[in-house]
Amino acid sequence: MSLPSRSRTSLLRRGLVVLATSATLVAGGLVAAPAAQAVPVVDIDDRDGTVVTTRMQAGGDLINGNTRTNELYPVVFRYKVDLGWTGGKLRAFDGVVTLQRVGGSNVRRYPVTVDRHGNAGDTVRLPGRINPGFYRVGIEFTAALQRPDGQVNRHRVNINNSETVSIRRATWVKASIANPTATDGRPSRISGKVQALSIAADGDLSWATVHSGTVHLSYDPDGPWKYDAKNVYVRALTIPRDGTFSTVVSARDRWWKLTYAGNDRFAKTTNWLPQGDHEGCGC
Repeated sequence: MSLPSRSRTSLLRRGLVVLATSATLVAGGLVAAPAAQAVPVVDIDDRDGTVVTTRMQAGGDLINGNTRTNELYPVVFRYKVDLGWTGGKLRAFDGVVTLQRVGGSNVRRYPVTVDRHGNAGDTVRLPGRINPGFYRVGIEFTAALQRPDGQVNRHRVNINNSETVSIRRATWVKASIANPTATDGRPSRISGKVQALSIAADGDLSWATVHSGTVHLSYDPDGPWKYDAKNVYVRALTIPRDGTFSTVVSARDRWWKLTYAGNDRFAKTTNWLPQGDHEGCGC
């Protein structure tokens, strides 16, 4: 499997580095920092006998708040860094984690320090008014490795897109079904709207209707309470300009699942509508 093109080192060079690293560990027994294999490799940098391997992963968040109190909750992004090295000992590290909106020019930088094993991780708070969208998480650092012969190699790594995370407005599906207790197959209309968190210039929070996009309709006899059951897909519903989607189904004893697909600004969300007798559902 080839490494992503986002790394600054060529694919061929990386392959040779991996082989050389393995040989060095077996033959020479040089000090190497442990690294969690589950974290994806985003860069391998070799310099005159020393190699630095960077692994990194990150996650985004929802822009959410309380519309009754106008409290806008803090937004965060989380990251984990696993730095590995061979051919020498880590003597110094100076770096920052970067966050940049896709299509934007502003780069936010947050100082990062790795421990003696090369590990780092944090939850970074962002302003709730941050623009929704997709953000590139990266890392810039200089690491000094000292070889057994005393020579110090400085590795300068600049990865502007180790992972892309989403920071999007919270949404929910507000929906209802006609004949909610019927199970005899009669036509039953499902109607609803998708609403997204809106932040006014004065800070007031409200739920605003979304006027485009797609809601996917499916059903499951057990609803959200049994994770081993498979949803049965029914159809896609296009949200019209007035914001109200609608469709007719046959009344059955089941849970109807409405999933808004989301976009670059609004988060994906799901709501369940029971039909039939589900008072003992355990909710």
